Amino acid sequence: MLKALTCDFWNTLVREKEFETTGRVVVERLTRILRAHGQERTPAQVEAAVSACRELVMAGQVQEGREMPPEEQLPWIFRQLEVKETPGLFRAAYEAYTTASLEEMPEPVPGITAVLPKLVGRLKLAVICNTGRTPGRTARIILERLGLAKYFSHLTFSNEVGVAKPHPEIFRHALGALGLEATEVAHIGDDPRTDVKGARAAGMYALWFNPTGRPDKVCCDLEIRRWEDILPWVDEQVGRG
Repeated sequence: MLKALTCDFWNTLVREKEFETTGRVVVERLTRILRAHGQERTPAQVEAAVSACRELVMAGQVQEGREMPPEEQLPWIFRQLEVKETPGLFRAAYEAYTTASLEEMPEPVPGITAVLPKLVGRLKLAVICNTGRTPGRTARIILERLGLAKYFSHLTFSNEVGVAKPHPEIFRHALGALGLEATEVAHIGDDPRTDVKGARAAGMYALWFNPTGRPDKVCCDLEIRRWEDILPWVDEQVGRG
C-alpha cells in the first residue's frame, strides 16, 4: 500500500520565473563583491567560472551521486578566476551565492497548489532535493514564502546529507525519516537520471514529471505531464491497501 510521496524540488515543486534567473543574479552579485574587495573580474569571466562550476556539480551528481556543496563550489570558482580568497571575501560571496534565488522568488509549478492539499490527507509528503548552489537553508525559505512548507513532514537536502540523487543513501535517509519501507513510498521528479533512476534503485515507485512532453523512453511506474494526473494513480495505489 502506498503511504508516502517524496518530491523533487526544482522544476517539480517550484521553478524559476525566467530561464536561469538565479544564475544571472549570482553573476551580478559576485562581480560586485569581487570589485568591492579589490579583485575585479569582468561579468563574462565570472559567468564562465560559475557556469563551469554548475556543470561540474551536476555531472558529479548525475554520474556518481556526489555532492559538492557551496562551501566547495565557491573556492573552485575563485581558483578559476585566480582570485585570492580571504575570510571577508568568502563570507560575503557565500551569502550572495547561496541566497541568490531569493532575489527573484521562484514560483510554484502549475497545479501544485491545488494538488498538494488533496494528497496531504492521504499520504505523508516529503522533499528530496539536490541543492546545487541553493542549499537547504535557502530552499526552506522558498517553501515557506510560497506557502508549500506546511504540506511536507520531512525535507531532505543533498548538502545536508552529503550525497545527491541518484545515490541510494539520500533516498534511504528520507525513508528513515518517514519510518517507511521503500515499497510504501513513491518519488516524483523531472530528471530521469537522478529522480527516476535513484528511486528505482532504492526500491521505491518512480514517477516521472514530464510537463514539456519530452519523448525520452524512461522506465518508470508513471509518467505525468500535469500534477493533476497523479491523483487517479494515487487513488488506485491507496485503494489497494
